Amino acid sequence: MIMRYKMKILTKNKTYEYPLRVLPVYEWDKVLGFNQNDAISKLNEVKYLREITSLMISSKFLDEFYAILDANREFISYYKDYLVAIIYTAQFNTFHMDNDLKKPALVYLSEYENNVGDFITFEYINDNFDYAKVTALLTPNFNELDTSQC
Repeated sequence: MIMRYKMKILTKNKTYEYPLRVLPVYEWDKVLGFNQNDAISKLNEVKYLREITSLMISSKFLDEFYAILDANREFISYYKDYLVAIIYTAQFNTFHMDNDLKKPALVYLSEYENNVGDFITFEYINDNFDYAKVTALLTPNFNELDTSQC
C-alpha cells in the first residue's frame, strides 16, 4: 500500500506541490468518526477538512488552498471537489481504481513513494497536466470537466 504521495495544484501562474501522507486508520477515525459515510460528509466541513489536511499535508495547507481558491474563483468547485476526492481515495488506497482521478486536472496526485523511499511519477502523467490545457476542457458555466475531449 502506498503511504506517501505528491499532490500538485495547478494555477495560471504557478504549480504548487504538497506532500500527502496516508494516516493510520485510528488517526483518521479520531477526527472524522468510525462511519465512512459520515466521514465523507465531514470532509466537506472546513473544521474537519482543516484538521485532516493538517495531519495529511501540513498545518498551513488549508490557508494556502483558500488563497488559491480566492485567486481562481472561476474553477472553485472543481478545486474543492478534487481535493476531497484525492484525500479520501489516497487514505483508503482506492485512488488507483478511480480513472477520473487519473485524467488531467487542476488538483492531482503526481507521484507516489515506492518501497525504498523514492518518489515515482505515475505513468499517466503527461503534458496534458497543464493549467491552460486543463482549463480548456472545463465548461465555465457549469464548472465541470468536459471529459469527451480526454
